Amino acid sequence: MTGKEKKNANGVSAKDGGSHDDGGSDKVVLERTLGLKECIGMVMGIIIGTGIFISPKGVLAGAGGSPGLALILWVICAVISLFGALCYTELSTTFRKSGGEFTFILEAFGPLLAFLRMWTYLFIILPAVAIVQGNTIANYLTAPFFSDCEEVPIHAIRLIGIAVILALGFINSVSVKLTTRLVNILTVAKVVGLVVLIISGLIYLGRGHTEYLENAFQTSMSMNIPLAIFSGIFAFDGWESVNTVVEEIKRPERNVPLGISISLTAITVIYLMANLAYFTLLSPAQILASNAVAADFSVIALGSWSWTIWVFVSLSAIGNLLGNWFGLSRLFFVAAREGLLPNIVGMINVKHRTPIPAVVIMLPLAMIYVLFDDVIALINYMLFVIVAFMAITACIIPYYRWKHPDMERPLKLPLFVPITFILVIIFLMGLSAYTDPISACIGTALTLAGIPVYFLCVKWNKPVWIKERIVAVELSLQKFFFVVSPEKSTVSEDDGVEEAKDGGVQNGEKM
Repeated sequence: MTGKEKKNANGVSAKDGGSHDDGGSDKVVLERTLGLKECIGMVMGIIIGTGIFISPKGVLAGAGGSPGLALILWVICAVISLFGALCYTELSTTFRKSGGEFTFILEAFGPLLAFLRMWTYLFIILPAVAIVQGNTIANYLTAPFFSDCEEVPIHAIRLIGIAVILALGFINSVSVKLTTRLVNILTVAKVVGLVVLIISGLIYLGRGHTEYLENAFQTSMSMNIPLAIFSGIFAFDGWESVNTVVEEIKRPERNVPLGISISLTAITVIYLMANLAYFTLLSPAQILASNAVAADFSVIALGSWSWTIWVFVSLSAIGNLLGNWFGLSRLFFVAAREGLLPNIVGMINVKHRTPIPAVVIMLPLAMIYVLFDDVIALINYMLFVIVAFMAITACIIPYYRWKHPDMERPLKLPLFVPITFILVIIFLMGLSAYTDPISACIGTALTLAGIPVYFLCVKWNKPVWIKERIVAVELSLQKFFFVVSPEKSTVSEDDGVEEAKDGGVQNGEKM
């Protein structure tokens, strides 16, 4: 080797002064490149998905068809979501590690439960969400070209969906800055789409279209407030995303809570105004019967320009998937760093400083899921499990207040915040199990299926010949992806956080 070239612990050489895409540091680490703007863009980009454009009828149905009560319930759901987001923020600024729920559960309750949380994301949720979002995007992009046909050919949908997923995977692999900038741009685009709807609604409101708001608190059907709250909270789902990348955020003790607070406040205002706009031209009965509320509204409000809403819906789905994928890839990266996934998943590309193996690890499963027609059923099965892990995570706050009362906490919430959130989430768990017990049982079974995998792949002390083959495969993949183990954690000394040792395993054994 010549000049400043050196080998790391994995035997892959890299020049100390080599340039890369996402920062100027010579060390092979995930760098702190995300500021307040990126935090806001990520949270808003993930939370504002296709739901507010297509079908916000769950809250309205639970409110008994009452527009006024529905708007109040949206505010209640926003407050509950803010409580949950702040709970996760306290945990992320206390532990100061990426990984979100996975890291919190690992630190508090050990590797098995953390593995099960990672298992559900890696093998079920993320690949299923990727396929659903990819197909959604493909449907919106192809619909104008097949207006005279009964339906778009399924093979066209699947191929375009795969192309979208691979393109987003490539972007996530080559640059952190490009990914976050694109998420920010798409966030602006989807907000612009909603603003178009809102302004249209305000114009019609000013013209006296108040027929459906005059008796705003009159119900037309039986109320189901728990169902409304359940629907509303999932419309705000995504606030936990920024906690999965806390090691890449500048001044996380400031930017994470501030970014979440600003994002949720802005989203709440946008959701309320969008729902108010819908009620200017659509009756509660029309909204309840619609599967695409924004489309029905735009046909009346925008006329020949109504097609633009579908463009905004497509951009919204792209931004949602890109942000989700970015955050969850860091969860897999941290899981490998903690010894719960193969070493290769915890490595970083020498040139781009991105965890390429952690980004692409779910692609094989996604390519299998694309062959099935009802992938969204997998997501529905996991709703009970998602809520259950939220409750487990929130319980860490009172548990750690008792177990580690003197632990440094940059953000320390009043206990009524996590306790209120825990009670609401436990209620939602019961509601989910009551309304759809079969799906709750299937989701629980799929989660528990990870237990034998954990003992086989993580805890089992494998024979030497198996270890040698694993090392050989990982070495080949390491050369293919041009990745090495990070030299240290992304948490800099300036943040006053201990550095993680290279390849260190705190829980469990390497797979």
